[in-house]
Amino acid sequence: MAALISSQPHTAEIRRLCADAVPSGVIVAPQPGAAVEQDFLLLRPRRTPDDALTAQVRRVGDHDLLVRFHNRDEQLVFEFWTNSFTGAATPDDRSADLLERHCAEQFPGTLRRFRTRIRRAVPSDADFTSSLQQTYVQDGVRMTDVTVTCTLDGDVLARAWATYALPD
Repeated sequence: MAALISSQPHTAEIRRLCADAVPSGVIVAPQPGAAVEQDFLLLRPRRTPDDALTAQVRRVGDHDLLVRFHNRDEQLVFEFWTNSFTGAATPDDRSADLLERHCAEQFPGTLRRFRTRIRRAVPSDADFTSSLQQTYVQDGVRMTDVTVTCTLDGDVLARAWATYALPD
């Protein structure tokens, strides 16, 4: 339960920030038959309400969108890449939230990176399995990488890869 306290649902907040930052009408769709992918990088996950963020939006071709958020000191705070962006909430966003919540319930720490690959929307009765991949020290901080797989009746619906900074 401690993990729920230390790891908040960051991906939903970043998607909300992106919806506000990306110009209206910008839509990105994955290549036909490709999974929906999202990659969140959280370099400074502990923001205060006074933090003013500036967004840089870059569309790369027809299938990629990169949004970077900098603070007043021009430090990169969040980075979000996706191959699917409509500007509105989608079932894939709900699936990413379910994957993140499962990770937060299983692993302690502060979320630093979260990547998802969603082939089909995740229903509430899906099965989640998670595994610890490695634990290491990076820049003096203990880190851990984990993988979560979501299945239903043996079919893989979605996967997530998360990196956490571990509590001292």
